[in-house]
Amino acid sequence: MSHPLTRKIHDTHAALASTFTKLKRTDVPPPGALLEKWQIQTGGEHTFDNRFEGQVLGTNETETNYHWPDAFAYRLKDVRLAGSGGHVFFQDGSLFNVDPLTRVIKKDRTVRRPIKGLARVEKGPLLHLCGPNSENHGHFILDYLPKLMPFLERFRAEPSARILLSPGRKKWQCRYLARFGITPDRVIEMDHGTLETDELWYAPILHSEDGIAKLSDPANHLAVRDALAAKPTTENAPLCIFASRLDAPNKKILNEERLAERAREVLGDVRIVKLSEHPLDEQLRLFASATVIIGAVGQNLTNVLFTSGKLVIFMTLEEKLWPGKRSWGRAYHNLALLTGNKAVMLTRDTPDDKDHNWTFNEDRFTDVLRKSWELFQRNRGRVA
Repeated sequence: MSHPLTRKIHDTHAALASTFTKLKRTDVPPPGALLEKWQIQTGGEHTFDNRFEGQVLGTNETETNYHWPDAFAYRLKDVRLAGSGGHVFFQDGSLFNVDPLTRVIKKDRTVRRPIKGLARVEKGPLLHLCGPNSENHGHFILDYLPKLMPFLERFRAEPSARILLSPGRKKWQCRYLARFGITPDRVIEMDHGTLETDELWYAPILHSEDGIAKLSDPANHLAVRDALAAKPTTENAPLCIFASRLDAPNKKILNEERLAERAREVLGDVRIVKLSEHPLDEQLRLFASATVIIGAVGQNLTNVLFTSGKLVIFMTLEEKLWPGKRSWGRAYHNLALLTGNKAVMLTRDTPDDKDHNWTFNEDRFTDVLRKSWELFQRNRGRVA
């Protein structure tokens, strides 16, 4: 059955089903469905030294922090998964509702439900690594690879286990999985309909539900960093990378090239880098080798995870769009600090359009970059 037809059938089924019956959600697997449950993350909080940014911006925010919840992994028996995100359903028709990204879906009719007669059957164990936003490299690195970490040793020890990804993503996601020794023959894709398996290994996204700094236990992110990090090189290494978003669908800084020119006035050597034009290995090498990294928040900045000792200047509009949540803007700020960089976060100071594209004040940007660069060099023992 073709993907468009599969989607249409399941969407129609979901709409009709939600009209007549309320979708049953559960945090607890029903009797007989749970083979094993174990804790994979203990809730906690991490506090970072933010004095560098405070000195540059003249603020009193000398610390920044984020928290993460307790989290558990599950071995589940005889489940059905529905839709490209792989929503997990038990035999009684209930939806497993422990994932933060599942809980935020309030409209029942948007959740594809399994159709038994159309189910594709796959022998387990299957390790669930599919879900919303996984088409984005940044989300895959920061949301999905961390929840692989608690299963990794078990996965390596069980030759029949396979990883389940969302449809259409195997080719590029296998490039990341290869860094953990996972070969493509051990990876399959979900489709847009129903999949049935006798054993599923499942963990939710590991960050907190409240939208503040969406990161999990630092140990998870550092394990991902250790697997993917590249060694820096001085050969053809730019002093500064301006991580472009001009090839992104939205949240572009429309005066990005002018900001890069202003950065050249301060730093000299500034290279605009569009990640879509560089293979993974080259991306990692470029970020590891540069001294200064500039950009707007998005997947273009995710490689900051694999850097250390850099000056990171980035711009975000999220704290103005969603006041109080801080969300990914603060998450990238904490990510840069987590791996040993100096970071300065600049919030939007101009209007945005319907796609949240915007411009950033060029004089303000230049002033902050100059102050940051001078302080960064002094802290490294070199006077500008």
